[in-house]
Amino acid sequence: MRRGALLAIVIGLVLAGLIGGTIQGEAQKTDGTASPAASPAGSPVGSPVGSPVAMAGDVDAGKALAAQCLSCHSVDGKEMVGPTWLGLYGHEVELEDGSTVIADEAYLIESIKDPNAKVVKGFPKGAMPPYGAILTDENIMDLIAYIRSLATE
Repeated sequence: MRRGALLAIVIGLVLAGLIGGTIQGEAQKTDGTASPAASPAGSPVGSPVGSPVAMAGDVDAGKALAAQCLSCHSVDGKEMVGPTWLGLYGHEVELEDGSTVIADEAYLIESIKDPNAKVVKGFPKGAMPPYGAILTDENIMDLIAYIRSLATE
């Protein structure tokens, strides 16, 4: 299947909410606790993506969301269209411009929201669509929690 057709299918599935019921507006997490979307107006729901320190993320929710991501990213070190997530978190990544960055929360948030901002060396620019308008901040932090769980020493 052509990459463009595959991308269209993945985006369509994400927009249709077929990624475990965790898209915006969902009031309950799978463990029965209220999500930030269900919090009363004015109550704290974690920090905004600009300062993600207070939002830890849920590994299980991130793993469910990752089902769509795994058509391009592996969790076992296998090279695919996008970089593997195995051992990614907290490690140095070389970018296409020759610079390096640590794959921390800030880098991963930026890469999910604006994947062309810092492209990993050896991977095609423009292959990943921006998910900032599709995923909630909570979804993004859940994905990062899952990626963090795949870190290696």
